[in-house]
Amino acid sequence: MPKLNLASVRTLWPDTEFVALDFETTGLNCRFDRIVEIGALRFNGVGEISSLSLLVDPGMPISPGASRVNGITNAMVRGKQPCDKALPELLEFIGKALVVAHNAPFDIGFLKEALKRIGKRRFTNKIADTRLIAREAFPGLPSYALQNLARFLAIPPSSAHRALDDARVCKDILARAVAQI
Repeated sequence: MPKLNLASVRTLWPDTEFVALDFETTGLNCRFDRIVEIGALRFNGVGEISSLSLLVDPGMPISPGASRVNGITNAMVRGKQPCDKALPELLEFIGKALVVAHNAPFDIGFLKEALKRIGKRRFTNKIADTRLIAREAFPGLPSYALQNLARFLAIPPSSAHRALDDARVCKDILARAVAQI
C-alpha cells in the first residue's frame, strides 16, 4: 500500500483530487467482519467537490459492540444493497484520486478484503493516513484518535462513527496538517 508522508501531500495538495474514505463495519476484523456503511468525500485544495454515502447490507449480523459505537442497526441495513453492488460504485467514485483515511490500514484492509471476496482488481491508489500525517504535523499530542484530533484542531463536531461525517473530519485534519508550518 503506497503511503504518503506530510511533505509528499503538501507537494501534491494544489493539483490533486483526494477522496477521504471511511467505513463502518460489523466488527474490527477485516477477514471475518463486513462493511455496513461507506462514506467518501471527493475534495481538492480548494474544497469539497462531491460525496458518497451508502448503507450496505453486510449479509451478517452487526455485532452489538459495533452497533453501540456507530449507531447502525441490523434493521437500518436490511434490504440495502450488498457490498458486491456498492463496491463498484465506490471504486468509480474514487477513480484515480489519492485516498485519505484515518488509520488507513483499517479501512484499506476492509476494502481489499471486500474486493477479494467479489473477485475484483487490486486496489493500488496512493494513500495518505491522517493519523500518521497528524503525528508529523502536530507532534506530542496525547492521542491521535480521529475525534481527539478534531477537538484539538477545533474542527466542528460531527456524528462520530458515521462514515461520511468521519470522512469529512479526516479531510479537515489533512487540510489543517497541510497548512501547518
